[in-house]
Amino acid sequence: MAEDVKFAENVILVDVAYFNDVVKDLKRYFELQLGRPLQNIYVEEWASYLALDSGVRDKENNIGVLFVHDGQTDKLLHCDPADLNKDLNGVGFTNQLGEFSFTSVSSEGLVSRANLYLDLLNIALDSADVKRLMLVPFIDDYGAKLMEVLEEHLREADSEKSKEVFLFNMDEPAHPLGCKWDLLGYSMMRALGVKAEELE
Repeated sequence: MAEDVKFAENVILVDVAYFNDVVKDLKRYFELQLGRPLQNIYVEEWASYLALDSGVRDKENNIGVLFVHDGQTDKLLHCDPADLNKDLNGVGFTNQLGEFSFTSVSSEGLVSRANLYLDLLNIALDSADVKRLMLVPFIDDYGAKLMEVLEEHLREADSEKSKEVFLFNMDEPAHPLGCKWDLLGYSMMRALGVKAEELE
């Protein structure tokens, strides 16, 4: 299954279980803090914000968004569109950054969600097509294995195969990484409609 996925030059690899946990917590927290309901995340907008946080610029980019999920999860929480199988698989859109394509990859009946995420990560790291990799993994679930994969690849990568790798999470890594780290919350807060002036 993982081997069949075609990779774009820029890849956003999302663990849906982690994505949903963070969206749920942020929405609840900021609705209490701000005393108002927050809008649903428009998935195309969130993907664009994450790409911008990773340094994607200009308008001729190909950006592939891969949603990795298991049999228990077939929807993104508080998102529009939300259905991973009907609305977010094999579809795309174009905006000021370029062309985005969405693919949902289910681990159901195959391997664990963790193993599927790590398989796709390995394939993307080995792919000559991928130049920028943006990761939204479930660190609490398989963080040690993820770090091993990243360290091994980033140590061995030659200049031709080297990629820009970004790790998006809600907690700053305990150890230095061979890739760039950024806070996942920034892109989600913008997509939920939380304004900077409301936080001052």
